[in-house]
Amino acid sequence: MWKQKCASPCLLIGLVFISSCRSENDRPALQSSSNDLITSSTPPFQTKEPERYQAVRTITFNAPGREPVVTRYQIARNGSMRREEDEAGGDRRVVYLDLPDGQFVLLPEEKIYAELADDQRTDSSTQPLESSTERLLHIEPINTRYQKLGAELLNGRNSIKYRVIVNTSAPGSVSNTETLIWIDETLGMPIKSETSAADGSRTTMELSAVSLNVDKDLFEIPVGYEKVEPGRIRQHPRKNE
Repeated sequence: MWKQKCASPCLLIGLVFISSCRSENDRPALQSSSNDLITSSTPPFQTKEPERYQAVRTITFNAPGREPVVTRYQIARNGSMRREEDEAGGDRRVVYLDLPDGQFVLLPEEKIYAELADDQRTDSSTQPLESSTERLLHIEPINTRYQKLGAELLNGRNSIKYRVIVNTSAPGSVSNTETLIWIDETLGMPIKSETSAADGSRTTMELSAVSLNVDKDLFEIPVGYEKVEPGRIRQHPRKNE
């Protein structure tokens, strides 16, 4: 029941987070003026997730011959506490809270909430952008190349733009995925990515309304909410269901 939102760009960005936080000794040297492609299993840059911030994360998936699919989430972090408000359902909002005393799902329109059982919980502290990168790393060998494209002002924020080419090998098939990724210099984290797959599909992830000032009330269950059993709350419920 807990969130399952593992799109391709999130996998890559999660890989960036996990790999770039490894030891400096494992990272290949990269001159700031170099735009050469570098083949490596670790990024030539370092990223981190701010201890406290809030933003809107928008993911747009474009498949050839189909209408774009847009999902939007309001995300926030305050130390070990996390919040994600899912706007993809359209008719109703779904809020996920990861607090020291448990993980909860809230339906603001109905003013109800449920606490997740132990077998429904996830360890979000190891996956900042909701990705299953460790599973990907253990299943398929990955050859990654990085290219620094230079500084770029993105939505008023200073960022460094990179091209990342991932070669994924599986039995009987080899595929290449190219991603442009923008690393915010102040936040030290990706704020935008554009992924192009071999099948012609394209996925864009972008953070907007980024703020390092976090409202502490976001991490509290509002007064007046009724606690219900998890079975009463389903992911992305609709009014006409």
